[in-house]
Amino acid sequence: MSAGDPVDPLSSDAGSATGTFDDAFHLERFADASYYASALFRECFRSDFPVPHDVAGLPAAAPAGAWRQYVAFYRWDDARIEAVGFCNWIRCGRYYLGGGMCVSPTFYRRMPREHFGVCRERGGVAQLMVEAAFRELTDCDAWFGYCGDRKAYQADIRAGFSPTRHPLLVAKWRPGLSDADRCAIEDEVAAIGPF
Repeated sequence: MSAGDPVDPLSSDAGSATGTFDDAFHLERFADASYYASALFRECFRSDFPVPHDVAGLPAAAPAGAWRQYVAFYRWDDARIEAVGFCNWIRCGRYYLGGGMCVSPTFYRRMPREHFGVCRERGGVAQLMVEAAFRELTDCDAWFGYCGDRKAYQADIRAGFSPTRHPLLVAKWRPGLSDADRCAIEDEVAAIGPF
């Protein structure tokens, strides 16, 4: 994952947007967000966008229909709408695997100061996307992230993930699972490696 924390925008670079942050910011979930987020993903990771496909090598089937992709959009004053964040979730058996999180590296310094303040108070774009997934993707026992980026890790922890016994693997658990179940699922996901 590669998602930065908000940094104070430079006043000379700050853009403008009409209305409140809530008027300008919008999260949307897609089965395939490649049309909206490919350029952002390529800019952040220098690699091809994760187009939904059947995934082999996972403990449970992960067909293209098991993918949920979130895009954060921002509407500027000139009515231009920009994809400023992306996160991918794959339903795999009893859990979701989250990855590919990215936020435009120039977004925070371009947004209006008043909008930046609200976004920062809410944890930033990455945290808002993760929280939306936790609210909406509830047909599971857990959500997992594999996180090697320090800023993305901090956003994940703020959103509700917890560290696991495995380096770089974070999890959020639904209530009611036994410790034995948690350990078994955690070990299964850790065996996948980076996702």
